[in-house]
Amino acid sequence: MLIVGGTGGTGSWFAKYFKEHGFLVSIWGPSGKVEVAERLGVKFARDLMAEVAKSDVVLLSVPIKETAKVVEEVAPRMRPGSLLMDVTSLKAEPMKAMLRWAPDGVEVLGTHPMFGPTIPTIRGQTVILVPAAGRCDEWLLPMEEIFQEDGARVEVLGAEEHDRIMAVVQALTHFAYISIGSTLRSLDFDIAHSRRLMSPVYEIMIDFVGRILAQSPELYSSIQENPEAKRVREAYIEECQRLSKLADTGNSEGFMEAMRSAADHFDEREVALARSDRLISLWIDHREGKRRGLEPRW
Repeated sequence: MLIVGGTGGTGSWFAKYFKEHGFLVSIWGPSGKVEVAERLGVKFARDLMAEVAKSDVVLLSVPIKETAKVVEEVAPRMRPGSLLMDVTSLKAEPMKAMLRWAPDGVEVLGTHPMFGPTIPTIRGQTVILVPAAGRCDEWLLPMEEIFQEDGARVEVLGAEEHDRIMAVVQALTHFAYISIGSTLRSLDFDIAHSRRLMSPVYEIMIDFVGRILAQSPELYSSIQENPEAKRVREAYIEECQRLSKLADTGNSEGFMEAMRSAADHFDEREVALARSDRLISLWIDHREGKRRGLEPRW
């Protein structure tokens, strides 16, 4: 297996992962960080195209904006029977590029790991697979089994459906958290001081905002480039403005009706309440344990 972009965070994670599953892994990155390969105990591909030509699997872990260009350069050099896969967070355009440039006999599998490179294990995580119709007959099942045997939940989707769902699951969620962080900055709000006064729900939310803000701005900006995300952001902003107007005008009944309407649409409300109660209990145990100098439960 050759991982193009294997010197980055996600590429390095998969280099280690597939090495542990018996693959002979080589990595390549434009920065030429040979030390990353040495740390991982894998080969650095000094001759990229020669490595492409002899690899059974070529996995692309490059920025979304670069994916089509890298596919055009790499895919034509692949041999029949091999697999071309990517791990970008969009699928429609990368899949079109892979199908356009991969020679006949090269299989194509879009892959989206729904986690970042900081997680220690794939257990309990979701991996989305987007197999190219008629061009992923041999490799789909083996890849699916590798992830499932390690406890991952594998979902198989079409490219357009994937991007439509990710416009909410990723783009909307990240947009909301980043907008909260940006609002706190604009208010010059003292977050550290407020932690002394926080409810558990508030602090958990603040930690999730911080989690997003601690990661790559380039990655999170690229996720907003999902063609479906503009419509979703516009709907979100419109609802924020509508709710704000209801609050500003003292229309309590209108605000409550908006909340009731959203609740009617929201499935498994009681289950969500129970799950979040458990999360809050764990958070409280963690905080109190730290105060007493005990090992945290998570």
